[in-house]
Amino acid sequence: MVGVFPKDGKSSQESLTSVDEVTEGTTSQFIHARVMNGGELMHLVVVNAAPTVSHRSGLWKELKNVVRSIDGPLIIGGDFNTILRLDERTWDNGRLSPDSLDFGQWINDLSLIDLSFKGGKFTWKRGRTENTFVAKRLDRILRCAHVRLKWQEAVVSRLPLLASDHVPLYIQLCLEKDMDPRRRPFRFKAVWLKHKGFKELLKASWIWAVNPESSK
Repeated sequence: MVGVFPKDGKSSQESLTSVDEVTEGTTSQFIHARVMNGGELMHLVVVNAAPTVSHRSGLWKELKNVVRSIDGPLIIGGDFNTILRLDERTWDNGRLSPDSLDFGQWINDLSLIDLSFKGGKFTWKRGRTENTFVAKRLDRILRCAHVRLKWQEAVVSRLPLLASDHVPLYIQLCLEKDMDPRRRPFRFKAVWLKHKGFKELLKASWIWAVNPESSK
């Protein structure tokens, strides 16, 4: 579950009343909408992936086509129903499933950036006893590089678990002008592109960030 984010210091109610939303497309597993707040346009894709791998077949390809058709700021998030790394579940032995590997490759191919969140590690749980308890990080928020640079202090918080077995995720964007001056954001320098080893270094670093197991 993904919550609507406030911005510019407004309350949630104020933000909701000032947002215009136009639905671009829907399927059984995701909704793509254009969200306009004042003069700011953003594409929002909310995912509710099927719980079984067979029913998720083709989802990553569909989402890849949608993301590649978008020109502008993009946030894509929700319940992807698969993990990205072994430490995103309560047991870290074994190997990632082919579906998880495909998910990681999808993120890597589209150069999406995972927005980490506050308030705990997992987003879904089942079972109450020690023998039956299972928890995973099935929900996440991803953003494109445009959003990463424009809203460098964006925050995702885990809200209290209510009726669902998935915790709600709440996104809050901060404009760069409102950033804490004590924090120094990362700045990319164009001269780095001229270094002959830069491309391979960037590729290796990106793959490791998505799937650290690939370096073993």
